[in-house]
Amino acid sequence: MQIILVRHGRPDHAAANWSTPKNMKAWVERYNAAEVVAAERPDSLVELAGSVGVVVCSSLQRCIESRSHLECDCCEVPDPVFAEPHLPYPNWGLPLLPSRLWRLAFRTAWFFGFASHTEHIRESTERASAAADRLIELAEARESVLLMGHKIMNALIARQLRQRGWKGPALPLLTGYWQPSRYTKA
Repeated sequence: MQIILVRHGRPDHAAANWSTPKNMKAWVERYNAAEVVAAERPDSLVELAGSVGVVVCSSLQRCIESRSHLECDCCEVPDPVFAEPHLPYPNWGLPLLPSRLWRLAFRTAWFFGFASHTEHIRESTERASAAADRLIELAEARESVLLMGHKIMNALIARQLRQRGWKGPALPLLTGYWQPSRYTKA
């Protein structure tokens, strides 16, 4: 059996380079609304998607759109269980710093329990467990499944799969857009 976790395509996101913490809300909204850069999709991913038993995706637009570029028969309904936990942010009006710095700081803080305007890491971990259950169920029924997902949620799902005896990369966080991470179990 095989489960393949793929990170969605790169969003064409022209967001502000500088932001206050409170304005990261607008950054997140623009990121969520951005279309993906389909021209960057590797042809090998289309072949991979065509070779698996089923292709599923998160309910967030960038994953739905990325899955549509795989040119596969995607009959599964996008599922919010696979969705990325949104970036947390506080309601501070200052200071104005690079958006990249805020993203790194707030996502790191999220891993330590900061959850302002988003779900707590415990909830995301529980959802990742349910997502792993769903992917295993699909892999058992169809022999293989490809998930068009997200960087953080794919990492949380991968951890759940590895805890259940699946073999694959420990850190799928290191993969880029459109890149697959394979998990197998005999």
